Amino acid sequence: MADILRYGAYLPRYRAPLKEIQSFFGRPGRPRSKALCTPALDEDTLTMAYEASVAALAGAEAPGVVITVSQSPPFGLRKLSATLARTLGLDGVLPIDVGGHSGSLLDALEIAGALAGEGNPPALVVAADHLVSYEDRVCDTLSAGAATAFLVGASGGVARLGATARASREVYDVWRLGTEPEARYRLEVLFDAYGATTKEALAGLERITERPTSGYTAVAASQPHPATLKGLGKSGVSAEQLEHTSFVGEIGNLGAASVGVALALGLDRASAGDHLIALGYGGGEAIAQEIEVTGTPAPAGTAEQIPGEAIDLSTYYRWTRGRQAEPH
Repeated sequence: MADILRYGAYLPRYRAPLKEIQSFFGRPGRPRSKALCTPALDEDTLTMAYEASVAALAGAEAPGVVITVSQSPPFGLRKLSATLARTLGLDGVLPIDVGGHSGSLLDALEIAGALAGEGNPPALVVAADHLVSYEDRVCDTLSAGAATAFLVGASGGVARLGATARASREVYDVWRLGTEPEARYRLEVLFDAYGATTKEALAGLERITERPTSGYTAVAASQPHPATLKGLGKSGVSAEQLEHTSFVGEIGNLGAASVGVALALGLDRASAGDHLIALGYGGGEAIAQEIEVTGTPAPAGTAEQIPGEAIDLSTYYRWTRGRQAEPH
């Protein structure tokens, strides 16, 4: 067991018009989100990770470990965690990069809890992502960008990391081949795998904790698409439990930062004694974790960052076209 001591969230201020983007690519129809939370031309996973980390570290003990989670680091053959640590002025820390999928923040929290034991300094866990998808074949799942950071220590925090349960199946719903610049998607497989594995993981958590899914104050879930959240009703998750942690219909898919932003939204509104579920999903694996709020969180102002500032289609295209294939 370990505690979340502090946390921070960073959402870029700009919002791109998804409906206009779909029309531009010849994909008319109802957009899955009202807008996309779009990083500016001078923002990437490193700069967003830095902003979230500064918020989480303000007034806190310096960490001994920095763990980063991203599916879209701004460079290859380098450790995002090490670069972030140097940027933050953290000398001598252990830098760890965690890959995998968009639910891997919960893997990183488990690692942090193991490393930040009694007598050890806390561990900083940061999830930042911006999976740029600009071709028409993946227009329905164009990704947005964001970052969240959680400082994890042995005790004395605002929320305790509790039991976890996992479920998985071998599927190809979201994947990328080799050095392809953008991910591939099969939405029908995503919807089916998300629903089946999250249901199994939530049932597993119920057996471990003896607390029904309906008994939690809120569920902070990975949100690749609005349809995936709607499907959680079959697993016993109510609309009320998602009311204050849902954002995909407003600002889009945040990739590896998704479950972190949902958790920050949940903690921002939580009180001591509340119990939350963090529900990560990616690549056919679901991870459900119980989180008990033990103190009074200092809100990160996550909800206030959601509205943002509109940009036009041409600006979005200029900022994203070829972004992962060539430097800007």
